[in-house]
Amino acid sequence: MKDNILRYLLILSLILNVSLLSAAGYAHYRQTRYVPPQSSLKVPFPPATAGQEHFFQRLSLKPDQIKRFQAKAKLFHEALDRKRAQVYRLRGELLDLMRAVKPDRKAIEGAVARISGTQKEIQEMAVSHMLEFKSLLDKDQQERFFDLIEGAMAGRLAAQSM
Repeated sequence: MKDNILRYLLILSLILNVSLLSAAGYAHYRQTRYVPPQSSLKVPFPPATAGQEHFFQRLSLKPDQIKRFQAKAKLFHEALDRKRAQVYRLRGELLDLMRAVKPDRKAIEGAVARISGTQKEIQEMAVSHMLEFKSLLDKDQQERFFDLIEGAMAGRLAAQSM
C-alpha cells in the first residue's frame, strides 16, 4: 500500500516537473522568436498607464512644443522601425551563415560588421533626435528631460543586472 502511494506521488511529481519545464521552454522559445511590430508609434501619444504620468506631462510641454515634437517623433519612429527591421533581417542572414555545414568566417565577420554598423546608425539617430528635441525645450524642461532619460537608463541597467 505504501509503495503504491509513493509511486503515485513520484508520477505526480514527474508530471508536475515536466509541465513546468515545458512551460519554461515555451516561454523561452516565444521570447527568442520575437519580431518587432512594423510601427512602434501607432497613435500620436501612447496612453499613460495607471500611476504613470505621460512623458509630455512630466515635461510640462506647451501645445506648440507638443505639435512640433509630434511631427518630428513620427518621422523618427518610422525611420527607427526601418532600421530595426534591417537589424532583424541581418541577424537572420547571420544565423543562416552560421548554420552552414562549413561556415564562411569572412562572410560571418562581414554580417557582424553590417549589424554593428546598422546599430551604430540607430544610436546616432537616437542621439540626434534627442538633441533636436532638447532644442525645443526651455532650461527647466531640458533638466527634467535628461532626468527622465537617466531614470529610464538606470531602470534598464538594473533590470539587466538581475
